Amino acid sequence: MKRTNRRRFLAAFSSSALTFAAGCQRPVASASQNHPVSEPVTSWPTFRGGRYNTGYIGDVSPLDSEPTVEWTFEAGDAFWGSPIVADGVVYIGSADSSLYALDAETGEKRWSFEAGHRIEGTPAYADGVVYIGSYDKHLYAIDAETGEERWSRGFGGLIRGSPTVYEGTVYTGVGCHNLACAWYAEEANVSETGWVYALDAETGETEWQYEVGDEVVSSPAVTDDRVYVGSSDEALYALSRSTGEVEWRYETRDMIWSSPAVAYGSVYFTDWNGNVHAADAATGEREWLADTAGRYISGSVAVGEEAVYVGHTPYNTLDDPTTNHAKVFRFDRESGAENWSFETPALEVGSSPVLTEDVLYVGTHRQSDGDGVGVHAITTDGQEEWFMEIDGRGVGSSPALVDGRLYFGGTDAKVYAVE
Repeated sequence: MKRTNRRRFLAAFSSSALTFAAGCQRPVASASQNHPVSEPVTSWPTFRGGRYNTGYIGDVSPLDSEPTVEWTFEAGDAFWGSPIVADGVVYIGSADSSLYALDAETGEKRWSFEAGHRIEGTPAYADGVVYIGSYDKHLYAIDAETGEERWSRGFGGLIRGSPTVYEGTVYTGVGCHNLACAWYAEEANVSETGWVYALDAETGETEWQYEVGDEVVSSPAVTDDRVYVGSSDEALYALSRSTGEVEWRYETRDMIWSSPAVAYGSVYFTDWNGNVHAADAATGEREWLADTAGRYISGSVAVGEEAVYVGHTPYNTLDDPTTNHAKVFRFDRESGAENWSFETPALEVGSSPVLTEDVLYVGTHRQSDGDGVGVHAITTDGQEEWFMEIDGRGVGSSPALVDGRLYFGGTDAKVYAVE
């Protein structure tokens, strides 16, 4: 199995991406296949809103054109992970090693749970339990009401991705040793192996596990039959939900950090070559491939009824004085043709959009403190509704939109509620 190490990652930064033609493959699904979100979403219990990872919330009213910050909550370090919202509570993990439960209306802290190291993934909520992984190589099951630990499981690698819970099983990827994790992985002396686990949600016991051979920071998408997850071994896997056996494997040209989204009988995802892919969810056959001409894409797509949306990080080098800014793209869902791109003032879009029928909300950030980073509201025809600047390095967190209020974490160590 091919492995990706830190040297390879750094070398990839200086290499150019291959260019592919968008829209050169067959159209996506038959008309009988639908979007999994058929009614407006009223809670946000996982990283991308639900087990299909679409980031789509449906036909809900957008925020005001001049939004206001209703409350903020400040922690001891940056928020890179994303919030979830369930039963009137916002749950979000911080690089200060704590998971916080905040009243969604007021921002008041209800409780905090301290893990043994950084939390950069997003929690998942199901049946009164919050599940979260940490750089301390553990996955925790925490009582949503009290903040008390119900169980924890130790693994052989850091956990940076987010779990997905479905029908009494927790699905999670394990392993991170590139980029953001490199220093911590070296300190912990962890293996470069990666795994996908299915755990009993009540006990944490293993139902099955699959060894990938490289890190898994992608968050699984789960259907009735399959678990879809990306890996830094340059492949997307479709695993049997009941056994963990590989049903198909889709190969790319670089690492997959994004979390796949499943809708209309297709699976949509991105890679570190700056490409967006659509594949048949049943067979893994490529349907289309679109190239953003970016340095990489680390965020995940949002899938609406007509289009797929994602942000990228462009090429910028010391040899070229020209500054290329990060963009948000819209691609036709059926053909992969680019409909438009929106240029931000930022250098990176690592945040994954939350999408309504009319507007998408997405964060931007940079490698050091500076201006021009924060959260953008962009209409589905590519026009900016508003921009909210955030201090520090900006927003790598992916927003959650519930009951007319937008929640996100900032690298300035604050959680924001905006409406």
